[in-house]
Amino acid sequence: LFNDGDPGDKMFAVLEGELAVIKDGEKIAQIHPGEVFGEMALIESKNRAARVQCITSCRLLEITKTQFYSLLAKDDNFLLALLQTLSERSRGNIRDLALGHRKKKAQEKISEHLHRILDESPNEIYILESSNHSLVRINAMAQINLGYAPEEIARMNYFDVIQNLDHERFEQILKPLHEGKRTSVTHQGVHKRKNGAEYKTNIRIQLLETEDKAFYVVMVQDKTENQLMQETIKTLANYNSLTGLPNLNLAKDRLGMAIFQAKRYHRKIAVLIINIDNFKTINHSLDSNGGELLLREIGKRLSACLRDEDTIAHLEGEEFLLILPGTHHQQSTTVLAPKVLKALEPLFTVGAKEINVSTTIGISIYPEDGQDPNTLIKNADAAMFRAKQAGSNNFEFYNPAFLELATRQMSIESDLRKALDQEEFFLYYQPKIECQTENLVGLEALIRWKHPDKGWIPPCDFIPIAEENRFILRIGEWVIKTACAQLSFWKSNNLNVGSVAVNISGHQFNQSNLVQFISDTLERYSVSPDCLELEFTETILMEHSSEAISKLKALKELGVKLSIDDFGTGYSSLTYLKNMPVDHLKIDQSFVKDLDQEANQAIVQTIISLAHSLKMKTIAEGVETVEAKDFLTSLGCNIMQGYLFSPALPHEEVIKKFLIPTAKV
Repeated sequence: LFNDGDPGDKMFAVLEGELAVIKDGEKIAQIHPGEVFGEMALIESKNRAARVQCITSCRLLEITKTQFYSLLAKDDNFLLALLQTLSERSRGNIRDLALGHRKKKAQEKISEHLHRILDESPNEIYILESSNHSLVRINAMAQINLGYAPEEIARMNYFDVIQNLDHERFEQILKPLHEGKRTSVTHQGVHKRKNGAEYKTNIRIQLLETEDKAFYVVMVQDKTENQLMQETIKTLANYNSLTGLPNLNLAKDRLGMAIFQAKRYHRKIAVLIINIDNFKTINHSLDSNGGELLLREIGKRLSACLRDEDTIAHLEGEEFLLILPGTHHQQSTTVLAPKVLKALEPLFTVGAKEINVSTTIGISIYPEDGQDPNTLIKNADAAMFRAKQAGSNNFEFYNPAFLELATRQMSIESDLRKALDQEEFFLYYQPKIECQTENLVGLEALIRWKHPDKGWIPPCDFIPIAEENRFILRIGEWVIKTACAQLSFWKSNNLNVGSVAVNISGHQFNQSNLVQFISDTLERYSVSPDCLELEFTETILMEHSSEAISKLKALKELGVKLSIDDFGTGYSSLTYLKNMPVDHLKIDQSFVKDLDQEANQAIVQTIISLAHSLKMKTIAEGVETVEAKDFLTSLGCNIMQGYLFSPALPHEEVIKKFLIPTAKV
């Protein structure tokens, strides 16, 4: 369901089935039907602290942060279930106090979460001892409404608060709870504040039983505040709680109204889906609330591009939606899309960091691309996916063929999860050739996917999808393990291939255990560290600039080689570059492909000179002609790879072509 370190952007309620909580490879807990989980990461807006997976077939209810607060406001049973779950966890930790300080801290953490949930409820909540009705705990809303200090509350009884109820009548009301006839009871009450003012209330009481005690959970709604609460609930239902912008529900309503007007006056409407590229990677590089601050600033810049009659909405995560009624033709939208891209060009300052943001935009037009909100939004989304294929900072208008592409991408995403288990991935190896001698000095490991029904699926079709859903983490681990296993095989057969390079994704680089994982894998397969080379794009390193240098140094201390891939296509800082313990700069093939152009010649010459001045070697990618090879050699390029020498090959073909022609494989 999710892994340790994944974003904690939702929680779950178990409707059917059993799940296991796994930490460091060991099962530490089991989750049963009727329980909720994932709420701690959701409340704190932090990453997951453990892995959760299904033991049996499961049916779960997914609850987003917006839905969570809406349920707290509207559903007393949800609150009680949450309290019951946290109470169970608390008791489990109390039993283990003998295990020492760590367990005690865990219990305190759970208690802290329970208090936070109570305090974030818009209703007054009182927890009473069932034996004497003393106030064990009241939440922030109750404390504010009553006006008592915490030390005063500690000495109070519920009958100091409620005015129209005596002990005898109270016990009669509670009797069905103890008899098991009802799960909750209600009462119309009157509460009294410290200043003597009284206010009418709607009261709901539920029984919360633990092993050694029973408590009453009293949920109180101030009737005078009821209207305000309804407005709050309406806001939660229609606005994104993070940015305050309309959410998908309200956007659909407004789009429906715009369609009604457009039909009447024969006008067009443009719908734009704006996706922030690599937002998850950016978010992981920021402090706990850095991603939220960035999204708010993006929302402000987008809003500044619009007219009064336009609508901006913030969908879940990194997507925004624009509704532009009264669009006369496609050309007017063609003017706005670049305007939006330009508005997001200047760096965003988040804390002490400056963040570069790129976007992709998909556009659908009413009535050509749909005549209802769902269709227009779906088709704009399909156009956005198509725009992503062209790279960052692009926009695309909807074409019916895009829907087929989007459907294919969804199919690929589903099939990806099975591919590893069913051994559908393979590693191919592209030789790296030393320029002066033209000898083999290494290989680059490149993943290939052979689908049982669809045949070979190009990496450009599935890698971006794997990046989006973080499946790239599992793929990345598999690539490193497989490459090391292959290196071990070649070594045992006395075959010297030099080093094998593997690509490290942004998500992998962000993993706190990357250095340890590399070390463990090298040891597991008895591979010399200098036989493994790790390639990072300069964009990844700059997004994690301060952390990157320390992590690269830790990797370098292991003895592995390090390369910056696709150099010249990102936005490296020379200040950081000179401090990075990097062995190679890889010249992107886009510069090598058109070396007949003077601009590309100048760029390549500059990169080679820069690398040599920093005591680094250069690797040219995409070398396809003898002319390119000769020119690069004349400039002092050290290593080349490309179709002139060989495409990526299965390991058997590498042996036959570059090592021992008669070798047994």
